Amino acid sequence: METPISEVADRFSILRLKSERTSLDIKDEIAIYLTALDRYHDIGKYVNKLYEINGKIWDLEADLRKGKESKLGLEEIGRRAIAIRDLNNVRVGIKNEIVAEYSQGFAEKKINHASETVACPIR
Repeated sequence: METPISEVADRFSILRLKSERTSLDIKDEIAIYLTALDRYHDIGKYVNKLYEINGKIWDLEADLRKGKESKLGLEEIGRRAIAIRDLNNVRVGIKNEIVAEYSQGFAEKKINHASETVACPIR
């Protein structure tokens, strides 16, 4: 099964952030993803949206990844968790736009609870 373009775009945007914000050398991975993205007309607008949202998520998670929970306090951790959840909902919406635009892959539909998703094919 081939990776849907919505997932490729999302992963590429995260790789781009990783390349810019860390010292990891991931040029080869980025090149592979760029080759895949180049096959899709106007995919750049979606990649840019995902890059922006994933950057905001990265920023909110940064101190947590560094183990600074005790300095943040429970209230701030909770605030960030809610913000991350909300940004992830926006992220899923962008990925669903890609699925609809290119008729490839599956859209995620939220049901009953903010953390639950069900994969549904686009018709």
